[in-house]
Amino acid sequence: MQIHPAILRAIQKHEPGATLTSNTSQPNVNASTGKSYFTKIGSANEQEQFIAEAESLKAMHLAAPGLAPKVIECSIIDEGMAEHDTDIGKPIFVSEYKNISSLTDASAKALAKRIATELHGYKSTMGFGFHVPTYCGRTKQDNGWYESWEECYDALIAGLLSKLEAEGSYGELCSKGEQVRKR
Repeated sequence: MQIHPAILRAIQKHEPGATLTSNTSQPNVNASTGKSYFTKIGSANEQEQFIAEAESLKAMHLAAPGLAPKVIECSIIDEGMAEHDTDIGKPIFVSEYKNISSLTDASAKALAKRIATELHGYKSTMGFGFHVPTYCGRTKQDNGWYESWEECYDALIAGLLSKLEAEGSYGELCSKGEQVRKR
């Protein structure tokens, strides 16, 4: 499988001179140095989602170094990067590839502890929250900055519930969600 020139350039900036091969069964690229990279190209309407994913991984990497894959590149294909005119405006994403296929009980507990203590305990200089919209699937989550994790979580749930209420067919779910917010 051929590696898109935009992906190729991104990895070669990170690892000059490395020979790259793609894996047809997975969305990763292997370098002759032994490193592997997770890569993907989206559609033009997924730009904001790609940026959110990259920014989220960067924040996780800052809060708990080594826990999340390091982002190598997240950008939008322009005329200079495009292989075809139809590529222009598509987002690309390249990160380290971490193979965490199956965990032992001990490694799963260690991972859970790191997530609970490092990742969820981290408070940026801005407080709790995020500077770009993120997504729960295709549902856009509006973000902001809050003094406490509880305020941040409440605002995220409130935003999701308001979007569901606007659709009109999730009354029972929205009611349960409001109960969670009150607790």
